Amino acid sequence: MRRGIFIAALILAGLWGPPAIAQERPSSSEPVLLSADEVSYNEDLGIVVASGSVEIAQGDRVVLADRVTYNERENTVSANGHVSLLEPGGEVVFAEYMELADDMKNGVVRDLRILLTDNSRIAAAGGRLQGGVRTEMRKAVFSPCELCEDDPEAAPLWQIKAVKVVHDQRTHDIEYTDAWMEMYGVPVFYTPYFSHPDPTVKRRSGLLTPDFGNDSQLGMLLRTPYFFTMGPDKDATITPIFTTKERVALAAEYRQRFTSGEFETDGSFTRVKRRGSDGEQLDEDINRGHLFSKGRFDIDRTYRWGFDTAYTTDDTYLRRYGFSSEDVLTNNPFVEGFRGRNYMRADGYYFLDLREDQDQDEVPIILPVANYNHVGQPDSIGGRWEVDANVLNLNRIEGTDSRRLSLSLGWAAPYTSSWGDVWELSASVQSDACWVDDVQTPSRPTGSTESGLTGRFFPQAMLKWRYPFVRNGGATRQIIEPVAALVVGPNGGNPGKIPNEDSRGFEFDDANLFSANRFSGLDRVDGGQRLVYGLNGGVYGDGGGQSTFFIGQSYRFRQDDDTFEDGSGLRDQLSDYVGRVRASPGDYLDLVYRFRLARTDLGPTRNEVGMAAGPEWLRIQTSYLFFRQTEIGSEFGTREELFVSGRVQLTDYWSFRATHRRDLTPGGGALRTSAGVLYEDECFTFDANFSRSFFRDRDFEETDTVLFRLVFKHLGEVGTAVR
Repeated sequence: MRRGIFIAALILAGLWGPPAIAQERPSSSEPVLLSADEVSYNEDLGIVVASGSVEIAQGDRVVLADRVTYNERENTVSANGHVSLLEPGGEVVFAEYMELADDMKNGVVRDLRILLTDNSRIAAAGGRLQGGVRTEMRKAVFSPCELCEDDPEAAPLWQIKAVKVVHDQRTHDIEYTDAWMEMYGVPVFYTPYFSHPDPTVKRRSGLLTPDFGNDSQLGMLLRTPYFFTMGPDKDATITPIFTTKERVALAAEYRQRFTSGEFETDGSFTRVKRRGSDGEQLDEDINRGHLFSKGRFDIDRTYRWGFDTAYTTDDTYLRRYGFSSEDVLTNNPFVEGFRGRNYMRADGYYFLDLREDQDQDEVPIILPVANYNHVGQPDSIGGRWEVDANVLNLNRIEGTDSRRLSLSLGWAAPYTSSWGDVWELSASVQSDACWVDDVQTPSRPTGSTESGLTGRFFPQAMLKWRYPFVRNGGATRQIIEPVAALVVGPNGGNPGKIPNEDSRGFEFDDANLFSANRFSGLDRVDGGQRLVYGLNGGVYGDGGGQSTFFIGQSYRFRQDDDTFEDGSGLRDQLSDYVGRVRASPGDYLDLVYRFRLARTDLGPTRNEVGMAAGPEWLRIQTSYLFFRQTEIGSEFGTREELFVSGRVQLTDYWSFRATHRRDLTPGGGALRTSAGVLYEDECFTFDANFSRSFFRDRDFEETDTVLFRLVFKHLGEVGTAVR
């Protein structure tokens, strides 16, 4: 029967102490707690025997076994039968026989098995525990793969077998001597020595897995990254890039965290032969490279500052070496602050335009553009005051320069009547002062410009009304809501001397139909008097499904101004129809359709369709875009594009995916196509992907890419690409 744990603890504490002849040496032994079904002590032999569900705890280590024997004279503990040693770091050592000494830190183990903290496993014929921080094993095997439930004796997907394996918990390394890597029990690779970090290691300096492959423009290539840890708060990666068609390039990345923020930068450099527009090398060496950086820092609890910088030596370098596909690089230092209902932000912008047909001298440099916004407390009738201020300084090497000071004061108050309809009255005054240089105005002959001071004072008021009707119908709820608004302001309000810098991206749609100013910026205002009306509706199910719609239109009382251009949908007194439809009846379908229809013949001038359909194992996503050229001053023509993607989960571990993007305008064609297959389980990933890009830009040609990626948990990645 079970004896008292306290009595056994006293016996073991005394026995585990140092012998009398070593009284002069300080003891490092810790108290021992013993629990067992039976405990016996032979005083003549100096042996304590515990049997039946034995549990011994000393310090941070715990031993579980069927039977444990302590030899006082040899100062050793022997454990037999279903032995488990729980280590302080979370690892568990299993064995059939274990002999321990020195606070259970040293010992010999037979039929050893180790369960690491991430469920990886090591098995060995035998091993030695040394100092509680080092385990040496012979004829050992390591694998992070789960065993097959139907056939646990079958070899895992991959494993490493070695004559000798050492797990050093001080350096957190697992080292192998005379090792074979096996896939499904078949040896595929031999190395006389190999090591990798144990699961407790998150970052460490060392050589990362190289990437190798073939690029149709760079030739055979090899990337060999080396990772440096410079402390818990910073690290760096240096990557030489070897190619057969170009000289060696060097890429680098540096990251650091501070108590008040973070910073990261990456760049590259190479010196190669200049290439002509046909891609042929010329007899001239040039430097090519790039530098990107990003920082975010808190000043105090109210303010923070940051920056994004981007630079490249030429227009096609980033695409050619695969660093980025951006057409325009943005440099943006900023400072912003939040306090209560106040917000402030000041920015600077410098754009590096990489497109072939763009003149960098005509690209604006903005320093600064500053915004301030304040929303007041509700007044006695629930209204709120709002103040918006803006300062802009925009310059070009060639072209129009402008300085603008803008101040807007507004007030808005909602009201809900006893009938349930909702009213909102709002009013605002926007005043602008602008100093411009070299601005082209409609009143001047083509090629001539004006300079000087100009301004604008623009008051506007809007009264908005909506009346929701709700009907409960069993498991669904139906809503119909008519919406209307009356907007009043002076006609015009857009002097030709004020250049349009921030309101060019105008698109009339359902999102801005009820906005007082439908322009996105401050350079243009939406003047005149108009009536806006529309209808919201929807059906909502108790299970979460829903279907909604909206359609609306606006009517201008006067037409004799040039605020909107032909094709904008707002040129006539009656606007085009805008709206949206969304159907999401359940988890397997989500469909959104946004449209703009010509009021005369209901012909589409804008269509935007997005759909996600299917269960988790068969998911299809589709988007279709059609935009007729309507934007004021737009550099884009009519756009029509189709994108389709799909993913099929073939089994628990295998999946297939494919994507296709196509330009549907006349003269368009395929933009990018890809297809791939993925295998992924708890210890191994295999990814094969093919993609074709049809993009061309000077010395950058259409590219085919075949990518293979192998990921072995703990061992890193092996990847190859053919382009």
